[in-house]
Amino acid sequence: MWVLFVCLIAGAFVGWFRLLPKAVLNQAGRGMMIGVLILLLTMGLRIGVDQDTLSQLGNFGLQAFLFAVAAIIGSVVAVLLLERAFIGKAGMVPQQDKLEVDSTETTHPYRMTFTIIGAFIAGVFGGMIFFPQVWTVYLPTITTLALDFTLVMVGIDLGLNRDIWRHMLKVGWQVFLAPVGVVLGSIAAAMLVGLCFGWNLREGGAVGAGFGWYSLSGVLISDLHSVSLGTIAFLSNIFREVLAIIFAPFLARRVGPLALVAPSGATAMDSTLPLLVAVGPKGVSIVAIISGLSLSLLVPVLVPLVLG
Repeated sequence: MWVLFVCLIAGAFVGWFRLLPKAVLNQAGRGMMIGVLILLLTMGLRIGVDQDTLSQLGNFGLQAFLFAVAAIIGSVVAVLLLERAFIGKAGMVPQQDKLEVDSTETTHPYRMTFTIIGAFIAGVFGGMIFFPQVWTVYLPTITTLALDFTLVMVGIDLGLNRDIWRHMLKVGWQVFLAPVGVVLGSIAAAMLVGLCFGWNLREGGAVGAGFGWYSLSGVLISDLHSVSLGTIAFLSNIFREVLAIIFAPFLARRVGPLALVAPSGATAMDSTLPLLVAVGPKGVSIVAIISGLSLSLLVPVLVPLVLG
């Protein structure tokens, strides 16, 4: 676990202090995407060569969907309770902000999602059709190296966005009720769902601790626990992103900005951000970005920690 955290911090240090040439730093987003594709390809290969996992994909899909629904409901409820306890019935009304994310990733978020899913599917079929069983011994090493590389790239990308960190120091502490509620609600709800399917509290909680970051959480759990649970985590967090997009317009008319960004989890700072800004109140973008950033930083820490 600590190796992953060190990679993330090291990348952020490099990005913040611009320790590499600008031309190299500007490729952090591309490097991150390459790392993620390798991770999902290897995860797919591990599933494709595992007949037991393949035979359970239908069952895993149902579990994943229920994990996603529970995590979203748990997140929204937890944020609403925290908002009521610490802010009051009036809720939080964010000020309009002009924060822009200087991301090195230029790919359209939904195109990126389809590319990632495509890499995973290609890996599954590759494992089923032609990948030699004897080569599977090398997949864990490839996964570990790709994961470390990806987290360094993520750290660089975060470090380059200095404006986000400065803005986090300026906004009120109330904005952090959103990620806190998502953490508590997602993990607690996922633990309960996990028990219904025979997983223990730690295993179920780890699925919820992905917070929508399917490309990382699924691989982490596959590497640290099992391909079966990793597959459920991957599918669950894909479902979470899709459901967050579906429910955002509905929630926007009924809850404040803190609860509005809760279903999106870590994706609130990227793939679901445009929709949240479109349907939410003025200033929701800063809530979404700070919540998404906080949760993204927590995924590589909490998933191994919850698994134990």
